[in-house]
Amino acid sequence: MLAPHETTAFFAATFEREPLHVERGDAAYFAGVYGVGDVEDALIVGAREPEQFALFKGGSGLAAEEFTYERPSVRWRLTGKPPRRWVDARRVVSHFADGYTVIIKDAALFSARLQRFCNRLQCDLFSIAQANVYYTPPAAQGFAVHHDTHDTLTAQIEGEKTWLIYEPVVRLPMESKPFHSGTKMPGLRLLREVRVRAGDTLYIPRGFPHEAKTSGGTSLHCTFALLPIRIADVTDMLAHVTSDADVELRRALRPGELSAERLARRAAASYDDPEARATLERRTQEALDITVNELFRLTRPNADDAFARALRALDVTADTPVRIDEGVPFMLRERAQSIELLIAGKAVAFPKFCVPAFTRLQEGPTTAGEMDPSLSPENRALFVKLLVLEGLVVAG
Repeated sequence: MLAPHETTAFFAATFEREPLHVERGDAAYFAGVYGVGDVEDALIVGAREPEQFALFKGGSGLAAEEFTYERPSVRWRLTGKPPRRWVDARRVVSHFADGYTVIIKDAALFSARLQRFCNRLQCDLFSIAQANVYYTPPAAQGFAVHHDTHDTLTAQIEGEKTWLIYEPVVRLPMESKPFHSGTKMPGLRLLREVRVRAGDTLYIPRGFPHEAKTSGGTSLHCTFALLPIRIADVTDMLAHVTSDADVELRRALRPGELSAERLARRAAASYDDPEARATLERRTQEALDITVNELFRLTRPNADDAFARALRALDVTADTPVRIDEGVPFMLRERAQSIELLIAGKAVAFPKFCVPAFTRLQEGPTTAGEMDPSLSPENRALFVKLLVLEGLVVAG
């Protein structure tokens, strides 16, 4: 796949950094790996697994019902087995002739020699290698521009394709940051235009948006999705392993620990390097914030006397009694430019000058005027109204 490039040099200079096009001028280079005959065999051998097949044209895919048929089980009247959908090779070929790219997901399921090739790749790259096959008719495009959340090694088996590769929007994205085919992504900057011919290899790191088109002839290529072990995978497993062994990591965090920054500082305290310590402290605080947000996203609001409360909040004066509803879960977090209220299902940001008002409300019942005398009547009325509508404050 990489020859004449050495694997060690590939990892040192190219892997996860930039695309690589290996030109060979040998159209039969991958003849022993896969071929059109294997595509045709897969349509028969894999007919019972229609979910492994897809047909795309210009970024749009067909529903499975458009290239499958319903096939009853043998003697189904006696066995009671329900019918199943099977891939109809004739309909697939018809759609192919109409400009659709045939895609076989995890194609090694239907080809022993392709599976052997995947296993060799795993040995050399120490990465799961899943083979996805794309058979494209002349002058056609299967997927629109998109990026993958895995690195890809593409073997051009027959024909040729022109690839447009763009500068990444997200570096080394995780599965939680996909950029799907057809997504509107303005401002993409073209990095390279590459014509990949039979026998060539193309490596694209995850996160690099790309698209490919055929010209005058058909194209068959096999893309190996590489799934290596990432640092994030190890740290995720580390959390499970250590929490199983260390009871301290299974202890619940008290409410005071959730709102304070000392947990993040404690997590980073063992680092000698100031920069690493600051980074870990910041990331720990981010993780804590996200976890707390999830807690409040699951919280359900109350609606006790809600309509009457909302109407009373329309006319707030300095003498209007105000108090926090003690039955409502909430949390306040100070940010650099605001104070954030976490309450059922949402996070609401308030200007920094609202901090004294929140502090007074947490001390007990008061009046709108005593809550913070520095607030203007307009700001005071708006502040109370917003908190009443969020269900946190009772006014009147």
